[in-house]
Amino acid sequence: MYPDWPESDADLVPLPKCDGPKLKPFDFQGPQNIEFIEYLGEGLHSHVFKVTILGQVYALKLFRFVYDHNWVGPANDTDPNDRELMSAFYNYSEPFSCECRAFGRLQETGYEELAVKCFGYVLLDEEHERAMMTQFSDLELEFNGDIEHPGAEDMRSRFLGKHDRAPPIRGIIKEFGVEDEKNLGATIVRKILRDIIKLQQLGIIRIDVATRQIIDDKICDFSTAVTIPHFITNPELNPRLTPAMVSAMERETFKLSINDYLEFDDMMFDWNLDYADEKGRISVYAFFGGQGCQHKYNLRNKTAKERVYTFVDPRKYDWRTCPTSVGTSVEEVTKRRRLGRISKSGGHGNPQGVSSKMRRHLRARPPVWHYKCESKWADGLEWSSPFSNWMLWDYKDGLMFPRIK
Repeated sequence: MYPDWPESDADLVPLPKCDGPKLKPFDFQGPQNIEFIEYLGEGLHSHVFKVTILGQVYALKLFRFVYDHNWVGPANDTDPNDRELMSAFYNYSEPFSCECRAFGRLQETGYEELAVKCFGYVLLDEEHERAMMTQFSDLELEFNGDIEHPGAEDMRSRFLGKHDRAPPIRGIIKEFGVEDEKNLGATIVRKILRDIIKLQQLGIIRIDVATRQIIDDKICDFSTAVTIPHFITNPELNPRLTPAMVSAMERETFKLSINDYLEFDDMMFDWNLDYADEKGRISVYAFFGGQGCQHKYNLRNKTAKERVYTFVDPRKYDWRTCPTSVGTSVEEVTKRRRLGRISKSGGHGNPQGVSSKMRRHLRARPPVWHYKCESKWADGLEWSSPFSNWMLWDYKDGLMFPRIK
């Protein structure tokens, strides 16, 4: 299920191995060489370090081998030791895969400025893993499980690779920045709200909006992100879905989309609670007054349903037009470049070759997504933990099916 130990550079392929955007490995320009400088902290899914590589300072996020309930996987009454089943869900929604897919989307579309810059993934070799564990031995770092229950189960060894070896620790290398929650300010949070709207137009939702993941005034963490195409959001990935299943997926997609804005407003409520007396109140909200979206009674609907809204319908993103999203061959990419659809070089930090002039146009005010639903559901639409209230999923014949009541 996890990436295996590479035996040559040819094994370092873009990840993850499913339809959609992928992230390339970091270019060490030779053997892997990382100097660990400082331990920065931990989150639910990872440990973060300040490192230097080739004389440049970076932030290195090393991912835990988290429990199944930490990511959107199959229903808990399925076989957790079924490698094929778990691998199918892993590629779309395990935290490392989530982050690879989101950063891959920003790179292939030329919108890397919407988040902290990402330079690629890394599979930590044994020498660097030993050095890291020795240098920070006093911290007793645990890479099995999550921050709440570390080491309760050996997740890393559940699916062994070649030669019966546990897989390498996976990481993502990003630009090093500074968190400054206290001094956010109205200008910064307005920018963040605009960035959320743009990210959703690029098909990235479930951003987990919070002050803890804002570095240098940018979003830095996508370990919970759902990036289109995804089995939750795109019925076309499974031609055997029933109309009821498609409807349930639409509702789930709407909830994930609106939650990003509800979380933004919740973030601003908490910030004002902590800092308004000292720094001045910030009155920037996604929804008016931070009170959530308004819903209206639909008089033309005989079933007396409500109509609620969110600011972007992420399903409108046409993921098939990005060559790296669908595994387009080198020959096809070359052909598209010759036709002028892709630039030969998008400039520094744009590995997919998307020029700024050829980027997709993102609207400052995209069309609002109105969603018709039962009155009870509309009244209960409020902020909820991004790690709960998920649909249950089954896997059969290479396809994912949502369970519906």
